[in-house]
Amino acid sequence: MSQFSDDTTPITASPGSPFWDSLNCTEELDALDPEDRDGSVCVGSAEDWVLANFGEFFDEDNIPCNILYLVGVIVVARVITYFALIYLNFRST
Repeated sequence: MSQFSDDTTPITASPGSPFWDSLNCTEELDALDPEDRDGSVCVGSAEDWVLANFGEFFDEDNIPCNILYLVGVIVVARVITYFALIYLNFRST
């Protein structure tokens, strides 16, 4: 979340993508004269792209849950590693 919040890097939307639909590019192009449509592009920001593709999962309110999830994964990996080092023996005898 902290990487893309307020990121104004321009990103060109591809026709038919969720990003294209979220920017209402079809309506903008329909409003243009047919002669002006050639070469026209629909551009949004990096933050808009992330919100269009991940929606409510990419929200500042989720940061504490994401931190707890990350800590939980690390703890589980450490516990599994500890027990594997204690109980598994791969020496050939």
